[in-house]
Amino acid sequence: MEHQYQYFMSETINLPEDAWLPFVHLGQLLSYPKNKILYSQGDYPNCFYYIVSGRVRTFISSTDGNERLLTIYRKGDILGEASFFDENPRVSSAQLMTDGQVVAIDRAALEQCMQANPSLAFFLLKYLAGTVRMLSTHLDAASFLSADKRIIRLLLNMDINNDHCIHITHEELGYSLGISRVTVSRILSSLAKRGWISLSYKKITLLNRDMLEHYICESM
Repeated sequence: MEHQYQYFMSETINLPEDAWLPFVHLGQLLSYPKNKILYSQGDYPNCFYYIVSGRVRTFISSTDGNERLLTIYRKGDILGEASFFDENPRVSSAQLMTDGQVVAIDRAALEQCMQANPSLAFFLLKYLAGTVRMLSTHLDAASFLSADKRIIRLLLNMDINNDHCIHITHEELGYSLGISRVTVSRILSSLAKRGWISLSYKKITLLNRDMLEHYICESM
């Protein structure tokens, strides 16, 4: 199973696996190389995107050139829909993290899809609500949680199948949370010494969810 390295995942909002299938047939399929900018902060949108393959990161840039990661999307996700619907400039940029393919959905394609598939309207509303929740989680974590608790909460959130195995690297964890890889490795090693997790190549296993959940709630 391919994992997404951030709080928001399509699976967490329980959409049908074929929810976005109509987009594949009606939108324009585009192939892009790794590092391609899909759209830029400040652009006016004329479409949103469905990811057929690959991973895409969204981020906010400051005037001094610093970047803040918002989330990482993967195959089966849609992105860029919020600014498309409110018709205002994009508040973030999107960049391919791997070679990938996306489907561009413009207004004509969306209207055709929704006429043929009325349930799409509900799926889109649910997806937008999930995006709002993800951004609220971002703000909460950045404002109130220490680095170790932010890492623990992300790992707990990623355990969506309750099999306690998280496929992610230290670098990807740090990238997702805005924490250095060195800090991530130090914190994970500390958690492993406590017996709460185990570490292996590109995988973190949660050994004691109860203790992790208890720790994250301390002093909150």
